[in-house]
Amino acid sequence: MNHAEPTVPAITALLRSKGQHTIGHETNLSRSPLWRTRQRTASEETVVSPMLYGHAFRQVEGRPLTTGDQRLFAHLTTAFVRGGCPTDRRVPFSLGDAALALGHEDVGGKQRALIRGSLARLRSVTIESAVRHADGHETVLGWGLIDSYLVTTSGGGKGWIVLSEPVSLLLTEGSVTFLHEPTWKAICAEDEVAGRLWSFLESENVGRGWKYQLFTSENGAQRSVPPIAELMLLNWSSRPEVAKRIRRACTVVERHDSRYRLQVATGANRGSWVLTCSRGADRKPSRTIGADLPTVIIQAWRKAYRSHLPSQRQRAILLELITRHTAEWIADILTQPSQGDPFHCLLEQDRHVSDQRLAAAREAEEVWEGEKRRQSSEAEQSLADLIAEVTGRSTTA
Repeated sequence: MNHAEPTVPAITALLRSKGQHTIGHETNLSRSPLWRTRQRTASEETVVSPMLYGHAFRQVEGRPLTTGDQRLFAHLTTAFVRGGCPTDRRVPFSLGDAALALGHEDVGGKQRALIRGSLARLRSVTIESAVRHADGHETVLGWGLIDSYLVTTSGGGKGWIVLSEPVSLLLTEGSVTFLHEPTWKAICAEDEVAGRLWSFLESENVGRGWKYQLFTSENGAQRSVPPIAELMLLNWSSRPEVAKRIRRACTVVERHDSRYRLQVATGANRGSWVLTCSRGADRKPSRTIGADLPTVIIQAWRKAYRSHLPSQRQRAILLELITRHTAEWIADILTQPSQGDPFHCLLEQDRHVSDQRLAAAREAEEVWEGEKRRQSSEAEQSLADLIAEVTGRSTTA
């Protein structure tokens, strides 16, 4: 008798089709302020960002989670989805793979303890999600990430965890962000803040010139996701230092993933900063400061300055301009007849074009904000459906 092969969820087939180097991270958790880039010290206050998609979403119990915990949990959710989203929610794993997810090459006594510590933190967490319904009442669901775990103390180095019901439902429904594992690993190895930022941006359907506030706005306007500083859990007293730290993380992201163009700049209001983000489709290596200038630019420079070659600072600026303009455009500006210095004229033209692009971006921003609100509404509905399904089961049990 032939037994039909069991069907797998659509999200399982999709993840498998993306190859072995793809991580499946639950999307809501990638957008939430849960993962710390370092352990909190006694002198720091806990940042509580109570909103996600305009509704309450916060950790109310449990130990602070680290970005290492995030990578381990993403490894486990990937195994769950690749395994067909089993109904018992049990996910087996090897300690070797768990150690790699945490950034360790070998498994020893110390690594086993670190894995157990990470699992214990994941088990301790309680999250509260609240959704306000059309009739005005609010439903609050308290849920966690994993229900239980087991790790062997000797032998083959195996273990398993049981995912919580809410997480398994979200994953099975397709609430999954796909991450390129080698890229995430390389970014995290250099900068944990950059790794956290990149995993968040990958969960967003980023268009051209999307803007994210670094801090809560003075007018109290609600956003679909927390401000970037709160998302990163960077609760420093100095806003300029936080902006500087995020700007450094952006540089690391751009270096490892050339699809991104990230810029942190002061906002319209005093004391505000904005992260502007664009993401392309390619994954080619980005240019470096030491790269050679295109021949067409060198020829144009020689025509403008004869034997005088660009200084190191000028070369760096020219390489930066190439990220915004074609080499032919730069060469054309350098060789245009003018009464002033050709390099100065080039910078003036760059500012003029940048101002035009900024104006166009502002005009398009409302359209993108509408699209973001639509996407957030869909994600919010998914979370609301989850709460309704879980609470419905509780009332009928």
